[in-house]
Amino acid sequence: MGESASIALAALRALYEGAPATFDMLALAAGRSEARLRATADREGWRTPEPVAHAADPEARLSLLSDRLIGELEKVSSEGEETGAYDKVSLDALAAMLRMVEKLGEMGRGTQSAREEQMRSDEEMAAALARIDARILELAEDLAGRLATQMGVDKSAEEAGTGD
Repeated sequence: MGESASIALAALRALYEGAPATFDMLALAAGRSEARLRATADREGWRTPEPVAHAADPEARLSLLSDRLIGELEKVSSEGEETGAYDKVSLDALAAMLRMVEKLGEMGRGTQSAREEQMRSDEEMAAALARIDARILELAEDLAGRLATQMGVDKSAEEAGTGD
């Protein structure tokens, strides 16, 4: 493998592993000059990427991805309207990507729903335990009262028996 191919492969790996897609990095991966890549981007109207949402917020990331894919779908659609011919491959690819994003969103909502259900279950369990605790205290107070009454009767009987 030649030096330029090694550089391109290293740049591709870095991009794949999450490095920001700067013009410098893209030029290395494409084996083109940065100036030429910028000129191509200006001519074709490349959009500046939105800031990447934090990894801890998958819902925001999915929303950004959906917005980006919808924008691409609109672009392919308007190009098709202008030329009178739609790029079926691009439309199919975008439709498949949108379905994946939709499925990921459903999975995320399922996880969130399970968490909410667990919280509700925990709250219900805490309430049930609080009711049981209150009932135990109620029964203990009742038993203590009966024992006190019974001991009071026994003491009265003893006192009455010794007084004879």
